[in-house]
Order: sequence, then structure tokens, then C-alpha cells
Amino acid sequence: MPASTYERYGLVSNPFRDLASENLEDVGIFHVNLTIDDQIQSIEDEVLDKENRALVAVVGPPGSGKTQRLLLAASIGKERKALVAYVEVTGKSASLLENLTREISKAAAAAGYAKTFSSPKWYRQLQTLTKLKDGAYDPIASGKIIGEALSGAAPAFLLLNDVHNLAQSPEADAFGKLLQEISDAIKPGVLVMFGCYTSYLIWLVKNRPALASRINRAISLPRLNPEEAELLIAKKLLAKRLVENLDPTYPFDREAIAELNARAAGNPRRLLDMADLALEYAAQHRRNRVDLETVKTALLAGSPATSASPVASMHSSAERQSGADQLRPAPEIR
Repeated sequence: MPASTYERYGLVSNPFRDLASENLEDVGIFHVNLTIDDQIQSIEDEVLDKENRALVAVVGPPGSGKTQRLLLAASIGKERKALVAYVEVTGKSASLLENLTREISKAAAAAGYAKTFSSPKWYRQLQTLTKLKDGAYDPIASGKIIGEALSGAAPAFLLLNDVHNLAQSPEADAFGKLLQEISDAIKPGVLVMFGCYTSYLIWLVKNRPALASRINRAISLPRLNPEEAELLIAKKLLAKRLVENLDPTYPFDREAIAELNARAAGNPRRLLDMADLALEYAAQHRRNRVDLETVKTALLAGSPATSASPVASMHSSAERQSGADQLRPAPEIR
């Protein structure tokens, strides 16, 4: 749809058409701070001040904000001059080791550790992992090298996104040993944070109790309440505003946002998907506002926002639960 169609709402274009919140540059702009974010910030501050070390799991269903929290941690770490290694986890432990060593080495080189004749021992040992071929590696020895490298470069953040991708992999055991050894080797000043589905953490507790016991804090992402949903919509709209001094959520009214959030079950990504549909429908039909009637009509017309949504169908029965009552309490940060 031409961008000019949205000018009636004081917008350059539809602000819900991209995932700008899922890149490092813009994550802070679109992030809606929740109570759990204060908990994460407290952990990060202690690590950045080298008062503590931590292994943290950020858990929730698809679209709940796991990636955003990891990107936000990366942004904060870089702002505070920490070494930051952010890694997307696929289904292969071998490629994970390659990605880990590459990202840590790249960040260490940028920080000035890659000196020709006087690089630190941990940096030289890290380089030996980059030469391993065909996934033939010792997860225990490799984990120790990575943990020592992170400690040597402290403060340091290792951020692993979508760890659940390894759940059904034959290399899941190797990854568990690798991460367990990293956790054992890190010293104060190092944060290892990973994002995963709640069901994966439940599986981890049952099947990898040694690794699960190393987790200092398991943070389950909550659903958005109506006020938080309004703030998220307002932040997305602000990025495309042509006209100042409008109501922050215009053209959406409060009842419409409450309806969208209820249908999204408080899931941020689903909320934005449905807001996209509602805004496009309103623009096509020249509605002056996106009100409750517009939302209901738009979603009925052809939406992934119903209970049969593709996103919703991705959730297992364990995933749809908060998971809080199924997880044994994680120990406090050491």
C-alpha cells in the first residue's frame, strides 16, 4: 500500500511492517520495560561491576520478547564497554562452537587483545578452537577455554538466542556439556544468557539436571497487560509519525488496543501482527480511527490473529502455560 495512504493518520507508512525491535540499533527505542527487566538489569549491573557471574535463562513462547532481551543486553554491554558475543543457535552443536569462537574472537580483536606477539594466553587458546574441523571437538575442554576467554576479557556477555533449536539434535548432549563447562569456568564479570522456550527449560531440568543446576536465574517473560500493550503500540507509531502532538496511540483507541492484546494473549509479536492487519484495513476502508469495530472486522476478514494463528499453533501445551509452576526455583545469582 502506498505510504501516502497512511498520511490520514499522521504516519509516513505502516510502522508494524518490520521487526525493527529485533536489531541492535533500535532495540532500546521500541522496548517496553517490564518488572522482569529490572531483574535482568540488576544482574547485568552486578556483572558489569565484576561483583558477580551469572548463567541466566530467558524463557517464553514464540514472540514473547526473548530475542529482544538478548539484543537489549548486547546493547547495554557494548555501551558499557564490555566484550559482547551474540550468537544465533541453530540445530547443530558443531556450528555453534564455530559461531561462538568466531564472535568472541571478533569482539576480543576489536577490544585490542589480538596482538601479534603479546596476545593473552586465553586468546591464543581460543584460536585453537577455530581450527577444529568437522565438529570434532571435546565439549569439556572447549567449554573451559571459552569460559577462561570470557573471564580474561571481563566484563563480558555471551548471549545465545533460540537454544531450544538444539533440543531434538543428536548433538544436544555435547552442547549441554559445553555450556556446563563454560558456566563452571567463568569468573565474576561474565554473564552467559540464553533464550529458549519454556518447554525446553522444563526438558533441560528433567534431562540435563547438571546443567540446569548451574542456572542462576530462570526468567519467564510475562504477558503484556493493556497498559503495556498501549505503550508498545505508541512506540511503534512514534517511529513513523509525520505530525506532532497527536494522541500517542492514534489512530488506535484504547478499546481497540485492549481487544488486540486480548486476542494476542499478551504476546508482543502477535499484537504487532494484528495491529498491522487492523491499520491496513482501516486505511483501505478510509476509517478515521482504528476502533473496536474496525479491529473485529479486520481480524474476521483474514487474520493470523485468531486462536488458529500460525504462531499459536507453534506452541506446545507446555508452551502455553507460564511454566512457573512446572519449574523448580532456580538458585539465586551467586
